Amino acid sequence: MFSALSRFLLSFFAVAALYAPARADVRVHGATTVAFGLMAPQKSKIEQQASVKLELLPSSTGHGLEDLVQGRADIAMLADPLATAAAALNQKKPGLINVEDYVGRHVGDAWVQFIVHPSNPIQKLTKPQLASLYSGRIKNWSELGGADQPVLLVGEPTSSPYRLIRDALAVSYAPEMRIVQNTNQTALIVAQAPGALSNISTAHDVPERSRFKVLETDVAIPLRLYLAIRKDASAEIVRALEAAAAAGAP
Repeated sequence: MFSALSRFLLSFFAVAALYAPARADVRVHGATTVAFGLMAPQKSKIEQQASVKLELLPSSTGHGLEDLVQGRADIAMLADPLATAAAALNQKKPGLINVEDYVGRHVGDAWVQFIVHPSNPIQKLTKPQLASLYSGRIKNWSELGGADQPVLLVGEPTSSPYRLIRDALAVSYAPEMRIVQNTNQTALIVAQAPGALSNISTAHDVPERSRFKVLETDVAIPLRLYLAIRKDASAEIVRALEAAAAAGAP
């Protein structure tokens, strides 16, 4: 038997629920650097500030932007400026995106890191040494004073660091490079393969960090993190973008 007070409280909360703002679902797809460096760690804060529920799908810059264009995502996570990512997408699928219909926002920064298996005795690599490794001129770690172990290059061609590393080292990648689909796979392989060499970013707070080693190097490759939305995006999507930018601000 409900008391008068209980009935009042039930009625009060029922009415309040009718007028409470709905938490819209906002689909956020794209670059793993942005996903793991900003959106996942700050997810609760962004959701609370923007009164939304985020659905995160880490993939790549290109996949995220294409999902945004095709209506499968509300926000694209990009590791390139919007204009650069759009140009790359249109090169693969001409005319797919009119960049004038979208807006990009810089939301944070990260750096490329070169990683090896923790058993590798190498601690530091210079730019010429990295260039020789990535181009395939050096094929065994013993050539650098390491163990007699074949070099296993691991790369993700859909990622921005793949292009940035190639340009910074001014090389063509060795054809023997093992190709992966996302950065999580990169971390897993390097954590398991003694001869592996690959990259990750300071933004990737993956569980495997304790299972690989970050090398010292004189090669500094910055990564700027972006989000993109349609110019006619809903108020909920705009709020999510603004909350993410605030969360990523230094």
